[in-house]
Amino acid sequence: MQTYISPNPDYVRQTRDAVRAKLAVSLDHLVFDVFDGHVPAPVSRAELTSLTERDGFPDPVVFALHAALVKTAMDGDPARLPDLYRILEDLRARPSAPTPPFTVTAFSDSAMHPDDMTLLGRVFADDVGLTTTLHPPAADDVDRAKAQIKDALDGLAQASGPWVEEMQLLATDIYLAVSDSESDQKFGGAAVFDAFGAILMNPLGFHDAATVMMALVHESSHQQMFLFHLDDPVVLNDADAAYASPLRRQPRPMEGIFHALWVSARMAAAAQDVLTSADTLPWADDLRIHQSRAVTAFRDCEKTVADHAQLTDLGARLFADARAAVNAI
Repeated sequence: MQTYISPNPDYVRQTRDAVRAKLAVSLDHLVFDVFDGHVPAPVSRAELTSLTERDGFPDPVVFALHAALVKTAMDGDPARLPDLYRILEDLRARPSAPTPPFTVTAFSDSAMHPDDMTLLGRVFADDVGLTTTLHPPAADDVDRAKAQIKDALDGLAQASGPWVEEMQLLATDIYLAVSDSESDQKFGGAAVFDAFGAILMNPLGFHDAATVMMALVHESSHQQMFLFHLDDPVVLNDADAAYASPLRRQPRPMEGIFHALWVSARMAAAAQDVLTSADTLPWADDLRIHQSRAVTAFRDCEKTVADHAQLTDLGARLFADARAAVNAI
């Protein structure tokens, strides 16, 4: 029986189609309705539509540009439009070329277009300073991270191909960055809907292939949750209400706790599929340690969700599937 916790590439493909269609409609409305009369549109309707269909799915930068246009509309500040429209025209004019299933890119001006760095940097920025100022990793860290990502993906594909097939639909672009070098604050990774298809990862936390595999499952599972939210709130608790949990005393909103529960269950389930496969990976023992930590994180969130969460029917199904997967380990 297919559960939401198991990889389901067909479901993700279908839902991505809905995401792409909604993005196309929203961009059209912003450019040709909301901003009509402020600044001339730099592209035709057909050209704008082609941007959301390039290579079958929009680039994460297109999502980030859309977020910037939405913010401009919400703030009522059309003075930002000329620069955003310049970026829009440039994106439309960039040549389209086949891309590999995964790309790993250092968050640096030598590896990325400056407009892409600006837009993606804005949407990845958080409110606690961990990802607000991103810096490129050292070249040696980038090389090491690329090798570890390849080992992690190769091992996961060897043991359980559907996980990698689904991940290709959720996190095609992997960006490597580190925190402000003068700060003690560190981040592990980040995923935001406004950069759908991309994830941000800190290579300084990459210790081995098992660590990297679990981090990839973690961040791509956040992207999967964003798809669930497309037509369903999942969690109905007041966004201003905060709840403590055994391992994290600082209260946080229920949506964040539910996301943490979900990605922890997925990490534990992915590790179980690898550990019980016919192919024994050389880093299986390391993976068992990470799986144990994921189960502990799930249990931390489980009681708080069970006691306090107000869930939709879909949210209750997601909770039940996550609990069943962890209980079966």
